[in-house]
Amino acid sequence: MKRRTLIKSLLGLPLGLGLLQPTLAAPRPLRVGVDACPYCNMTLLDARYAAQMVTSTGRVYHYDDVGCLLDHLLGYGGPKATPREVYVADFAASERQAARFLPAQQAYFLYHERIRTPMGTGLLAFASPGALEAYLREKPQHAGEQLRWNNLLARGRQRAWVPGYGR
Repeated sequence: MKRRTLIKSLLGLPLGLGLLQPTLAAPRPLRVGVDACPYCNMTLLDARYAAQMVTSTGRVYHYDDVGCLLDHLLGYGGPKATPREVYVADFAASERQAARFLPAQQAYFLYHERIRTPMGTGLLAFASPGALEAYLREKPQHAGEQLRWNNLLARGRQRAWVPGYGR
C-alpha cells in the first residue's frame, strides 16, 4: 500500500510543480504549411501576415491574416475562446517561413485595400512607426491609414474585416 502511494505521488510531482510555476507570456512557434486558421480554415502559407491568440486555457490559435484574428475576437465566427495573449507578426522582421511575433497592443498597423493579404483585409503589422515608414518609402502605392490595435477593434465592431465573413 505504501509503495503504491509513493509511486502515485512521484508521478504527480512534475504535474504539481508545473502548476505552481507561472506561465511566461511569449508567442508560440508557428508551423507554416501545417497550422490552419480556426476562423477561415486556410492553411498558413506566409508567416509575415500571421497572428496568434493564446486562450485563458492555454490553447493556441494561429491565424493566416490579422483580420481573421480580429473577426474571431469580435465574435464573427470561429470557436468560442477567451484571449489571454494576442500576437501579430511584424511584417518587416518576419520571413515567409518564420514569424517574429509582437504583442498586438504594441504593433503599428497599416491598412490599404490594395495591400494583398491572405484573406484580403489589407492589414500589415509593424513593430515601430519607423519600420512602417520604411515600408511606405519602398511601396508608396500602399500609403493608407496608420492605425493602432484599439482602432482596429473599433472599426471591426462596425463591420467584419474579412470580406464575405461576419454578420
